Amino acid sequence: MSRNWYYADRNRQQQGPVNGDALAAAFGRGEVEMSTLVWHEQLPQWVPLQQVAAELGLRAPPPPMTATREGRPRVVKPKSSGRAGWIIAIVVILLGLLFVVGILAAIALPAYSDYTTRSRVSQAIFPAGLLRTQVAEYHISNNKCPRNGDDGFGTPQSFATQYVESTTFASTSAGCTIVTRLQNLGNAKLEGSEFTYTMDSEQNWIFSSNIPDRYLPVSMRSGSR
Repeated sequence: MSRNWYYADRNRQQQGPVNGDALAAAFGRGEVEMSTLVWHEQLPQWVPLQQVAAELGLRAPPPPMTATREGRPRVVKPKSSGRAGWIIAIVVILLGLLFVVGILAAIALPAYSDYTTRSRVSQAIFPAGLLRTQVAEYHISNNKCPRNGDDGFGTPQSFATQYVESTTFASTSAGCTIVTRLQNLGNAKLEGSEFTYTMDSEQNWIFSSNIPDRYLPVSMRSGSR
């Protein structure tokens, strides 16, 4: 029987529902780990993924192998005579370390910056997603889309958070919309960027955004919609 799974991402934000195949795929991509908390309606509480791995057909990765005494590489001391040889060896080692550190920094710093921005965008998307239920219920009760100022829907700025500047509710030819404008993302190129949830006549929700895919949750990137 197919289940709806929920899981907590690295920022302890709830994600889901997703089916078991999607959760297993996320594990395969490294987005969730065996220690990630997961839940479905048949579980009494949230549990680490490791406890229900068999249910998803997952296996924990084998523990890292440790080198035995026999397996250790034999260290060959540099052949040099006198102090000059040792100085040259130390200089070469230090230069090599600096080169490696430089490469790692060039890779790690942009990756960390992207991760931080993606985390902030996710924190802005989460509360907007919760508002979809409120919009759908209002539409059913009033046969129209809500606007800011309608009962239960404050001004755009009343929905502001650390990373949300404003949230606007409107009615368009495509349907009811929730437009969220972002702020404080730590990336000047993204300041003032927006994403939109649109509810069509069948009450299906469509996500769109002018934010580059690499800053969006995987499930909301253009190739995943």
